[in-house]
Amino acid sequence: MPPRLSLSRPRHAGWWAGAAAAAIVAASLATGVVGHATVTSPSMAPTHATGSSVLTTRIGVGSVGPGDVVVFDVPPSWRAAERERAGQAADAGGGDAMVKRLIGLPGDRITCCAPGGLLMRNGSLLEEPYLAEPPGDLLNTTYDVTVPAGHAWVLGDNRRRSFDSRAMHARTGASGFLPLSAIRARVLFGWP
Repeated sequence: MPPRLSLSRPRHAGWWAGAAAAAIVAASLATGVVGHATVTSPSMAPTHATGSSVLTTRIGVGSVGPGDVVVFDVPPSWRAAERERAGQAADAGGGDAMVKRLIGLPGDRITCCAPGGLLMRNGSLLEEPYLAEPPGDLLNTTYDVTVPAGHAWVLGDNRRRSFDSRAMHARTGASGFLPLSAIRARVLFGWP
């Protein structure tokens, strides 16, 4: 009689699968392909509240699009302006990165505001269900900008509490445009 073949899994297959998954996660974290950050301001609430954690990835950073939440290195001009606004000394410590929502890419025309405080991109109203509160005419500084090559327009979801492209644009001599080269990761998801 020929020997019977067993189709059951080896006894340690689950352990090996778990070890392989752990190795992949560890390698992803070690290489920076996947990362973790903690939100330190209320600017992205309610999507990502102060103190919440976000899982990020560098994969696809070159193809980010409007609506993506991104992590970027804070340009020196933004850092200086934020410190000045907060009344901090020029050498005061601060975050090296910010988390904001990408609103416009090169060539996009961003206009604020349509009636009711709504944003427009390339002449179309933006639906922004992620905002902390409904837009209102009194909250928004008016602007009409076209994003230049190599740059983006980013805003926080909590517009009353966000230092972003809009806030920089309102400053004399500042454009508010973020260099695309400053974007270092996309936010995949967050948790409290």
